[in-house]
Amino acid sequence: MKRDVALKKILHYCDYQDRCKKEIFTKLDSFELSDSDKDFIIDFLCDDGYINDERYCRSYVKSKLNLKKWGVNKIKLSLLAKGIDREIIDNIISEIDQDSYKEELVNLLKNKKVNESDPYKRKAKLIRYAVGKGYSLSMVMEVLGS
Repeated sequence: MKRDVALKKILHYCDYQDRCKKEIFTKLDSFELSDSDKDFIIDFLCDDGYINDERYCRSYVKSKLNLKKWGVNKIKLSLLAKGIDREIIDNIISEIDQDSYKEELVNLLKNKKVNESDPYKRKAKLIRYAVGKGYSLSMVMEVLGS
């Protein structure tokens, strides 16, 4: 594939959703381009603001917190898997309002339907659910009153 055709496709790929560098590299690998062409496209996208890992991270954190109701631990692991720098992740995560974050956990646990009559088993299921969503065990225990 020619470089200009690949660039046009990648620009369209970046237009409708924020992308991180790793996603762009993966997409470029499917185009059978030379390494110099891939580097040129990546440099072009970075220089023109199509790729910005900090902006991507901020958008990702916001959507996962508000829409998917994920906890910080799950979000961090997911962003690390996407090749986002740990420093960027930590900076964005530190901006989260802890009171509203805790309130989201309270609402998540309150709205979770658990078919269990035994209070200990019910609590264990809620703990597993919240930790699986990425909330810290200490925060979950604090919210559940233990």
